[in-house]
Amino acid sequence: MNKKANRVFLYLGIVFSLLAGIVIGRALRYKNSPVLALIPGLSIRTTPTQFQSNIATAEPKQFWNEPTAELLPLTQIAEKEQDWMKFGELDMLEGELGFTFISGCDGGVNVTILPVEIIPWHPAIFENGEFGIGKNVAVAWEHLDYEGLWIHSGWDFWSERSPATDLQYFIETDAVNEVQPLEIIESRLNECLRGNQVSLEQQGQTYDGEVVAAVRVPAVGVEELSKHTMDLVPYLAQAYPESGFADLDEDALLIYFCGRAALDERTDPDAGYWTQTRYVIALEPAN
Repeated sequence: MNKKANRVFLYLGIVFSLLAGIVIGRALRYKNSPVLALIPGLSIRTTPTQFQSNIATAEPKQFWNEPTAELLPLTQIAEKEQDWMKFGELDMLEGELGFTFISGCDGGVNVTILPVEIIPWHPAIFENGEFGIGKNVAVAWEHLDYEGLWIHSGWDFWSERSPATDLQYFIETDAVNEVQPLEIIESRLNECLRGNQVSLEQQGQTYDGEVVAAVRVPAVGVEELSKHTMDLVPYLAQAYPESGFADLDEDALLIYFCGRAALDERTDPDAGYWTQTRYVIALEPAN
């Protein structure tokens, strides 16, 4: 009996060891993955500051880009109008949509948002799993004739990359993926993306556009931002007058995703590592 029991425990130990190896192996694909912070005894190279929150003791859900209740649109789009979710000649609901941003920095490097399926907002979309982490989807909403897409960024608990992660890292990190000070992050957003070209790809077709406005809302401004889902453009134009939203045309498309705290920025202890800040980038079709 003891030998049989020992074999059972041995097999269980092998299985759990294999599972642990898989998790660690997936996490090691990227050193900033939150999974690494949850593994006792595993050393990660970081650049701590006096404001850095304790990620290691956070619940896994804090690494997710879950929208708060205040961010939900106040009215459901019951029927799609003829011009709903259009970007020039592009019908964004006709198939998965990807984005390629042509940077004005780093020799004109291209930065992508992975192809996403666009789902119009409805009351249960954040509870029924449609917009879950690890899914290549975006939620569409309309406000004051402006249209927007909420897209996940960052990594989930299982080290799965969200669609806007590459764009987030391009803005926030250096060549070795270390988060940068606030001044550098804002310069990357405004000097490397704003005013530069972007292409939208769907079913083999490419549609050209331009990044005409961009803003990074810090942790201290996220709560107020969440109250302006349905008047987002005028709010950003007033609160961030240098962002370009005051001159936005109604045919613009807004992309909304989360970000991390800068290296020298105080963190919000009630928010997750990946959801400290918000980025809003506005695109307009090329003339």
